[in-house]
Amino acid sequence: MTKDRYLSVNALTTYIAEKFVKDPYLERVFVQGELSNAKLHSSGHLYFSLKDENSQIRGIMFQSQVEKLNFRPKDGDKVIVDGRVSVYKGNGTYSINASNMILDGVGLLFLQLDENIKRLRSEGLFNTIHKKPIPKYPKHIVLITSKTSAAVRDMITAVERRFPLVKISILNTLMQGERSKKNVIKHLRFADSLNADTIILSRGGGSIEDLWTFNDIDVARTVFDLNTPIITGIGHETDTTLVDFVSDLRATTPTAAIEHAVPDQFALYELFKNYEYTLSKHMNLKIEYKRKELDMLKNYYKFRNPSALYDQQVQKLDQYVGELEHSIMSLLTDKNHYFEIRKAQIFKTIKNNQIEINRAHVLRQNEQIKQLIKNQKDRNKLRLKNKIDLLDSLSPLLILKRGYSYSTIDRKVITDIDEISLNDTMKTKLNKGTVWSKVIEVEKDD
Repeated sequence: MTKDRYLSVNALTTYIAEKFVKDPYLERVFVQGELSNAKLHSSGHLYFSLKDENSQIRGIMFQSQVEKLNFRPKDGDKVIVDGRVSVYKGNGTYSINASNMILDGVGLLFLQLDENIKRLRSEGLFNTIHKKPIPKYPKHIVLITSKTSAAVRDMITAVERRFPLVKISILNTLMQGERSKKNVIKHLRFADSLNADTIILSRGGGSIEDLWTFNDIDVARTVFDLNTPIITGIGHETDTTLVDFVSDLRATTPTAAIEHAVPDQFALYELFKNYEYTLSKHMNLKIEYKRKELDMLKNYYKFRNPSALYDQQVQKLDQYVGELEHSIMSLLTDKNHYFEIRKAQIFKTIKNNQIEINRAHVLRQNEQIKQLIKNQKDRNKLRLKNKIDLLDSLSPLLILKRGYSYSTIDRKVITDIDEISLNDTMKTKLNKGTVWSKVIEVEKDD
């Protein structure tokens, strides 16, 4: 066997690498498996292994692709890797050069839940300012749960034990499955219309798939929009769903939700007993204090001698009356003196100024009379002019100026043709003159 028939390791590795590159089935593959040995290098590249029950393959994702991931890969994650198969010549091993990586199954649900939480938190739906107080002593509670679940039986038992006075309404609701979302939203809105004191949304534990209805963003928004205070008790203590963040109070379990919603009657009984004891103690102390105060007043010397209560007061009253009378007399004297002074000043002023005052008054009266006479003359002139104008308007002479005339016979004004006979002498008055005429013919109108 000659030496030239043998290939070098590099030549064989290169040949195999070229086969991988040229194979169309290896240009892009989708591989499902579990991550192990996942390590993010300081360069930003991600090195990992992808395995299942029987096999394992190494992989790498370069920094530019790692930065696009919306989760941090870690050992144990179920993932789907999108990439191409290549051979690394340095050690002759094949691996997947990943261009994308997504969580598979449950991992996707956790990723979606994380996105929903970030979205609602950015909108302010988790702020404590929106949390409504839970009534301490409710009269009516609405349970949104499944009637057939063990959780509802535990809740009813807890209510009967803690606070049996409250009314409980149960809305039988689908807690998981495709139709559960619409059913839960429908019952939440209906419960809000019942004017109850508190709403409790609860169900027992389960996987994230079973609880996914309560991680739905539409269900969470419906819980946030309720006017009635709501407590959520979903799953076990370790389970936290999206509705727990927007509800007014999150309980670790359904039973714990009831314990938050109603008081404990035994604790109330003890509280009332303490109140009763404290009240009785304070009342007894008050009564004892008032009794001692009454005894002290009863032994007061003035009560044993009642006249001592008002003797000094009577003396003070007489003193005050005397002081008042003296003050009034002094005031009257001062006022009378002031009045006399003012009266003298007024009389002196009147005497010195009366003539001037009267003269000024006469002058004012004279001017007023002149003005009145002038006003009267003007009114009479106006009245006379108006009457002259009226007479002129009624004067027959004014009519004659417009071309009219009137005739008389024997000083009687002729108003009808029958009043005229042949040979009558008639006087006709015209403007600026008179005409005498003799009737030679009388002609009547038809």
